[in-house]
Parts: sequence; structure tokens; C-alpha cells
Amino acid sequence: MKKFTLPFLLLLATLPLLLNATEQLPHLEKDEGLAIIAIYSKGYAEKIKLDGPGFGNDQSYGPLVNAQHFEVQKLKAGKYTWDKVFEKVGESLRRTSDLSDLNLGFEIIPGKLNYIGLLMFESNGSTYSAKILNRTSIILSIMKQDFSPYLNNYSVVNGIYPDDQYVEYFLNNSQKTTTEE
Repeated sequence: MKKFTLPFLLLLATLPLLLNATEQLPHLEKDEGLAIIAIYSKGYAEKIKLDGPGFGNDQSYGPLVNAQHFEVQKLKAGKYTWDKVFEKVGESLRRTSDLSDLNLGFEIIPGKLNYIGLLMFESNGSTYSAKILNRTSIILSIMKQDFSPYLNNYSVVNGIYPDDQYVEYFLNNSQKTTTEE
């Protein structure tokens, strides 16, 4: 029985790596890019709405209660803004926070992996705040660890600060560190 236990445990330990390595990357049309969506909710948000260019081009994330949300998502190219936060009351949703005046925007460049910052939403039930935090090192470290096929196949651009060269610096520096080990 012990002969089978060690190989089985090794297989279980490497399964996430195997699944990640074989994950199919999405096909992008010429007007689409990938966005690194990172949200942290301190408090309650049933649904956080992202508004994009054109009719019907919005996304929703949630529910989040003192939680983090992280994913890579295909989006149409253009300018986006974090728009509204909804709270669930009974069986229906109602808007509790209008974010449109807070300048929480970014741009998606087609054919690229777009770093768009970390949306930080805080609510105590009666007041709220929201801001985009520039957490490039943390977000790209997570990408390197959990979503490396994206970093290996797409150029990364900064959708909140297009002229910032830190993304390129971080990726070049982290690659040197990886190859030196």
C-alpha cells in the first residue's frame, strides 16, 4: 500500500501545475485583449459592474464579502470604467454605490495582456470607497505563479499608466531570477 501512496501524493501535488500548463489559451479576435481582473472587497458587494465601450459591453463580478477575486478575462478593446456596486436586498439587487465619478478607468489594448491595477472596494454598510491601486509586483507575481502560460504567450501592457515601464522591468528582472536559480 505504501508503494502507491507516494506516487499518488506526488500526482496530487503536481496536478494543479499540469492543469495550468495544458490550459487552453483563449483565441483573441483583432479587437480583443486580455485583462488581469483583480478585485479586493473589504465589506460586502453583491455585484461590482465594469462598464465597457459600446452597447452591452459590461461585466459583473461578485458576490464578494471581504474577499479577493482574480482572473484573466477576454474583453473588447477600448476604455473601461468601474461603474457601480450593487447590494442584494431580499430577492432583488439595488445600487448602493455609484463609482462613475471616481475616475476608476483603464484601457484594453487588443492582442495584449492588460494589467489594469487592483480595484479596492470598501464598505461598512452605510459608506463606501473605491480606488484602483497600482500593485504591479503583486499582480504579476500571481500571474507568474498561477497563470504563466499567459505571460509566456502575450505581451503585457499597463492599462492604467501606459507610459510606465515598470511592467517590462519587472518581467525582465523576474526572468533573470528564474533562470539563475
